[in-house]
Amino acid sequence: MISPLFRQYSDGKKTPMANFQKILHPEKFNLLHYYAITSFVAIAAMSFLVGWVFPHMESRELINRSEKYAHQFISHLNYEIYKDFLLPTLKRDKQIDLENNKNQAKELDRIIRENLYGMHIKKLYLYDFDGHIIYSTIPEHIGFTLDRGVNKNLDSALHGKPASILRLAGTTDSKGVDVVETLLESYYPFYDMEKDGRKKNQIGVLEIYQDMSDLKRQIAIARKRAIVMTGSAMGFLFLALLLIVLKAARIINIKTQQLIDSKNSLEQKVEERTFEIREAYKELQLTQRKLIQNEKLASIGTLTAGLAHEINNPLASIASCAEGLTERLKITLGHEEQRNPAEKADLEVFPEYLKIICAETYRCKTIISNLLNFSRHSVPKFERIDINLVIQDTLSVGQYQQKDRKIQLHLSHEACEVIGDPQQLKQVFLNLLINSFHATEESGGDILISTIKKQTGVQIIFKDSGVGIKREHLDKIFDPFFTTKSTGKGTGLGLAICYGIIDVHSGRIEAFSEGPGTGATFTVSLPQAT
Repeated sequence: MISPLFRQYSDGKKTPMANFQKILHPEKFNLLHYYAITSFVAIAAMSFLVGWVFPHMESRELINRSEKYAHQFISHLNYEIYKDFLLPTLKRDKQIDLENNKNQAKELDRIIRENLYGMHIKKLYLYDFDGHIIYSTIPEHIGFTLDRGVNKNLDSALHGKPASILRLAGTTDSKGVDVVETLLESYYPFYDMEKDGRKKNQIGVLEIYQDMSDLKRQIAIARKRAIVMTGSAMGFLFLALLLIVLKAARIINIKTQQLIDSKNSLEQKVEERTFEIREAYKELQLTQRKLIQNEKLASIGTLTAGLAHEINNPLASIASCAEGLTERLKITLGHEEQRNPAEKADLEVFPEYLKIICAETYRCKTIISNLLNFSRHSVPKFERIDINLVIQDTLSVGQYQQKDRKIQLHLSHEACEVIGDPQQLKQVFLNLLINSFHATEESGGDILISTIKKQTGVQIIFKDSGVGIKREHLDKIFDPFFTTKSTGKGTGLGLAICYGIIDVHSGRIEAFSEGPGTGATFTVSLPQAT
């Protein structure tokens, strides 16, 4: 079950992450958008960096100043102790014994406290070379010993090199005492001096604890000041750059709009030019068809002699038969009562003559029909058709001419649909079928018709094992009036008509043969219906 918290995102709405990604990666570049994000990130990062670095530097500077102050104070205190305590005590008592001589201890304590008055010194310790605390502003710490190697800062001061360490509130100092407020623990060499104040020999170590409770407050102030100053500077820089970006954004928007307008104008011009090219192409196709038609009509004149030869022979036969019938008819009508057996025999030839007249007349009709089909310009009626059905219809019409001829039919199991004129395609297939009949007439070879569905179209193959085609004739068989058949067997218009029909259907027709006696294959390719 979907939680109510996430139900709003399961209904096709965008998730917060998708919205966030859309902000970082918008579909269109927005200069102000990116400038605002990058500037905010830069200001935040810079403010954080300065807010961390500057207070750190300020803290280091404060500690350095405190160390310098401690050094100056220790030098002054060292001189005051020598002048007011060591020198007079040695003259008076010949030795210094703070542990057993209470008066010497009180005198040293008085001198030290007089010099500490008004200073930010919380505690003071005086060590001998063995690490014993021989004096402290905290009496209970007197006599405490720090072993060498335990406190590195003390060891450093015993070797004449000052050292300091910052003790934060909540920690413990070198004596194991809890630090209530932040202190700077400093160790400095303590010297015996000459009368003129010059250092003579190191006789111990002075340790002081300076009050650093204001350090945290000063660091916070420094951090605030750094953030305010950095934010202000970055803010002014942001505003200055914003003015520049606004100006650049306006220029970019103007140029972008100009590019969009140019793109739209260019697309419109491309569409116009494309339309003009399509119209020009249609006109070119129409002109080409007209030229082809004119060439066809012009080629008719070149075949006048052939047509005359083809037509004159049957017409002469018809005329001769007609004259013979006429003469015999006159004699028969004039001498019907005197008819003898010879005359009766003459009358018996009438059926044969009439048969010749009919055959030759139909032959003339076929020649003239082919000529008319070749020269007539008809507009095809395109529709979605199945080539397999067209071929079956063609076979039902054409196979009656050769009932004894075996035709192998291998049609595709898939529907081979194309866009075309079924009547014109039937005419193409019928012509190819009749050519196959003629090619196998003497040898009685086989005829194979098959269809293959391709990815982009349909192939129709008419293959026979007849007389074949010479290689030099393959490039000419689709020319008008070219034929290899004997006189009276064909006009050479059938394949030319087929070529024109297939071309109108945006297809192609090809012929292949390995030579005489090897049969021929005609392949018709038509584009698939979409």
